[in-house]
Amino acid sequence: MPMSWGYRGGWGGFAPYVSKAERMRHADKARAKLLKKRGADIQPIVLDGHAIARTWWGQAWNQNLERYADYSNRLPRGRSYVRNGSVLDLKIVATTITAVVAGSRPKPYDITIKIKPLARKVEQALMAKSRAALDSMQSLLSGEFPAELKESFLLKGTGLFPSPKEIEFSCSCPDWASMCKHVAAALYGTAVRLDEKPELFFALRGIKIDDFVGKMVKRESEKMLRKAEFKSSRVIKAGEGDLSKLFGIAMDGKETTGKGKPVARAPFEAMKGRHLAKRSSKKPHRKK
Repeated sequence: MPMSWGYRGGWGGFAPYVSKAERMRHADKARAKLLKKRGADIQPIVLDGHAIARTWWGQAWNQNLERYADYSNRLPRGRSYVRNGSVLDLKIVATTITAVVAGSRPKPYDITIKIKPLARKVEQALMAKSRAALDSMQSLLSGEFPAELKESFLLKGTGLFPSPKEIEFSCSCPDWASMCKHVAAALYGTAVRLDEKPELFFALRGIKIDDFVGKMVKRESEKMLRKAEFKSSRVIKAGEGDLSKLFGIAMDGKETTGKGKPVARAPFEAMKGRHLAKRSSKKPHRKK
């Protein structure tokens, strides 16, 4: 006969069946309580429909998790927890996911997931491939880039997505399993968050997104500027004489004739004196 389930009795028996509707009500109460405690700081995972992920980044995140046998037993329970609204709070910062997940007990569980930064060698290789395929930051974040690059991003060992050995996690629940369902829920919740803000993926992998795309753009821009500066200097040097003839000026500020020969200009003060002399030579007008 199986042992009875109890909050104080630990995990010595089987948990009683709880319907989806009851789990959702429990999650709603836990979320309201957490909101009252922490205020507007909480960021719950809320699905829009049944699908957990809708964009390429969210779907690719889940695809990467599901292909590893290490996680296959616990991931299904994590999906149901996300759909029930049990992920009360989930935040992503540099290489770290923190979450609060409602479980069977009154007090929700705290989860921390650490993702190792992408190896520099792998990052440089992917940047080289991206340089030929990406044309903007928008195409990167929207997942609208060639299938070949997507395959490179998803490759085991040499892609952007982490393997199990690059993921460390902990949960405050008493489950002894290597990955509990609460951690699995947080991992699936991460896919939802990546749907909303795909740039967070690069924070998880320790990559500066501006560098990942910006270095490529910067290098191409520098090449274009160098070419433009070289061409401009040649045009200016070759065209100085032509400009003098065309506009009747010399590059040193002297007037020129139509043939490009400089013409001596009278100093300004001398010209001013002559102008005043002409005005003074006129007879004054007298009133009758």
